[in-house]
Amino acid sequence: MTIKDTREYTRRSFLAKTAALGVASALPFSLTACGGSEGVSGAARAAASVAQPDGLTLTAFIDGEAVSRAEVLTWEARRLQVVAKRMSNNLPAAIMADLEALILRPALSTANIAQEREQLADAKLLAGDEQMQALVAGDLLLSDQASELAAMPGQWAVSQIEIESSLGTAEGFADWFSRALARDDERAMLVACPDHYLIRSQGTQGQNVIEETGGALVVSHFVVDYTKPADLPYAIDPEFPVRLTGPAMNEAGTQIGGVCHQFRNLEQGFRLRPAVFFPATLPFWTISEHRWHLACEFENWVTAYVREMGLEG
Repeated sequence: MTIKDTREYTRRSFLAKTAALGVASALPFSLTACGGSEGVSGAARAAASVAQPDGLTLTAFIDGEAVSRAEVLTWEARRLQVVAKRMSNNLPAAIMADLEALILRPALSTANIAQEREQLADAKLLAGDEQMQALVAGDLLLSDQASELAAMPGQWAVSQIEIESSLGTAEGFADWFSRALARDDERAMLVACPDHYLIRSQGTQGQNVIEETGGALVVSHFVVDYTKPADLPYAIDPEFPVRLTGPAMNEAGTQIGGVCHQFRNLEQGFRLRPAVFFPATLPFWTISEHRWHLACEFENWVTAYVREMGLEG
């Protein structure tokens, strides 16, 4: 390592430690044991009771198997625990929780998950973009280089699921999502999944994203542009006429993946088919675990869309 590299590493380490302290001070005490005890307060019970709009049923399909909303919420509870530990300046505990979530998949309570989800998003916003980015600076240094190497062969693997919503329309949801991007609604983007560390709009129809993708175990940074074509093997289905597609680029401007989210209306409600392209050289569990990430974020986005548009039954 050169003197310049050593100085840069030292600077990043200092920023990360400083950011961790700042982020930890923004994190509510109640989140240090998120996914834990049942109903610690009346406020928590009230938050949980409004977690699902009336008349809304969400069913995900992962590997062709129906997955209940409860199963997706349990996955989210595990990820809440991981991110809360990292933001509490307890990286060893976060790493252990990450491995447990990936391998052991413990059953955690979801009684307070609506409140915990909101509190975690509040803490990220209070900490600010600069501190959140510095918090994961070490991860980004590793993942930026790894993504460049992984994408070199130009072969892609797809992480894809389907979700059925009993309320809303394909056009309505796509419009809601596009408007959230256009107005840079960072909170709507962050609250959808615990693994979102920073999501800001890039132009009017793009996303600057810092997140842990599926079972990657490290946080990565990329930019998705929904207005540009991508050199990816999209499987466009004419029965899903509403689409959001675009390449994902790393810091160096290299295409490291992309998205192809497709939607269609049903007799009642609509069906989503979100898909993310990864370099095929990545470990298989990265692709398979990201399906749960997609289920979490899109079910939460659909819930927000239904509630904000007043579509509740």
